[in-house]
Amino acid sequence: MRAFFLSLCFLLPAGPMTSFALPTKVKIADNSIALELPDGWKTSDLNSDQVLAGYASSDNATSVFFRAVDPASTGSMADLMDYTVANFEQQFQVKQVNDSYKTGQVQGPGEKKWPAIFTTMEAMVPANPDPLRMKFYLLIFDTGDSLYFMQGSTTMPVRDAREKEVLAIIKSIVARKKETTE
Repeated sequence: MRAFFLSLCFLLPAGPMTSFALPTKVKIADNSIALELPDGWKTSDLNSDQVLAGYASSDNATSVFFRAVDPASTGSMADLMDYTVANFEQQFQVKQVNDSYKTGQVQGPGEKKWPAIFTTMEAMVPANPDPLRMKFYLLIFDTGDSLYFMQGSTTMPVRDAREKEVLAIIKSIVARKKETTE
């Protein structure tokens, strides 16, 4: 009987069966931007008239939105980020802003890389019945012919898994110029 029980232990899984779903690949902005969404994320229609695309976690506690920006009307990417932060400070009760913007790159086709700027901030956002404490992830990148803004957000306190999902979306972005087929 003991041998039978031991053999069953090796045949049965140690925990509940889980499937490891691959991220969902999506393309936006006339196929100029490709990115990967974590398992369970879906299209969001919040602010749909103002964005190229929006996506949210299954419980809507975490989201990302993409907007196209007119590069002729903004100045530099740092100027645009300054304007965005100032707008947040007018709309919300901002608790903390990452004072220095991080510069980096967004992947382009092949070996191409596009300049990018990134920051985070925490704010109280009006909501009923109580305001929500949120953390925002702000990214601006320039493909040479187009300028894009991505806003990620999650409720606070920030769960490590949620922050990792937003950062994974940012790292998955591959952008190309609209006029080429690179």
